[in-house]
Amino acid sequence: MKNFKELAERLRVNRTLRVGIVACDQLSLQAVFSSQVAAWVTPVLIGDVSQIRQWLTDLDYSADMIIAAESPEEASRLAVNLVRAGQLDCLMKGNLHSSTFLKAIVSKQSGLKNQQLLCHVALNEIPAYHKLLLTCDGGMLRQPSLAEKQQLIMRSYEVMQALGVTTPKIALLSAAETLDPKLSASMEAAELSKKFKAQGLQIAGPISLDLSVSQESAKLKAYHDPVAGEADILIGPDIITMNVLGKSLTVFAGAKMAGVILGAQVPIVMTSRGSSIEEKVNSLLLALYCSKEEKNEDFGDQSRFNFH
Repeated sequence: MKNFKELAERLRVNRTLRVGIVACDQLSLQAVFSSQVAAWVTPVLIGDVSQIRQWLTDLDYSADMIIAAESPEEASRLAVNLVRAGQLDCLMKGNLHSSTFLKAIVSKQSGLKNQQLLCHVALNEIPAYHKLLLTCDGGMLRQPSLAEKQQLIMRSYEVMQALGVTTPKIALLSAAETLDPKLSASMEAAELSKKFKAQGLQIAGPISLDLSVSQESAKLKAYHDPVAGEADILIGPDIITMNVLGKSLTVFAGAKMAGVILGAQVPIVMTSRGSSIEEKVNSLLLALYCSKEEKNEDFGDQSRFNFH
């Protein structure tokens, strides 16, 4: 798919998904009632009831489920409890700090983290690229280990399959395509590439960014690989690399982005409080594709891969 418009047009789910907006704000409210997702979403609004009702009146919206919370901390706890009770299918961050939101989600006693790895995937619509590009992980894992990178590859692979890309091409980023024993990212990319190629995946690593997404660069450097210039997924060596890449795409390249946290009991939309309505809508779209209702199974299931 080339853009988020096409992604929205192709969306099909079995029923509307209950999306809890935690510390509901006006922009998030407008996002869930957007024409691109409204048909697939049942909003559950958690926060200041009087303010939420005023926004609904001003915007001419109606919502049946409004839950009172006196603080962002209480809103986060209530949302997590609703998920654990099976009453929400997706969470969306509203007007609160990410640390407050995540604290309730990762709580060992009452949170939503299961045995899977929590990771952030970002889907990007880039004017200079010919298709949607998934990047991982620029939001959760500071310095993923080899085992964690393996899980990121599998998670990203399944996300792209959920989006309709049956054989996604995966690039494991490093500074260059040549193996560098002094760079752990380079060595790990080579090991993972070999491992997943044996599973039948189209994967390249180590590989530089330009070779991953530019056929012209691959031609000039005589780099021959099915992934060259055609990557669907970029897996980075650390959070700094991928965070800088993501922000560079939006700030300098005019890209549109959607971001979702996966690995909890439900998909989690965690955009910045300053994100546009469009980014929030795009992130909801991605979450809808990644929902259990859409896939009918958990993400990160390693059973399809035969590792020894």
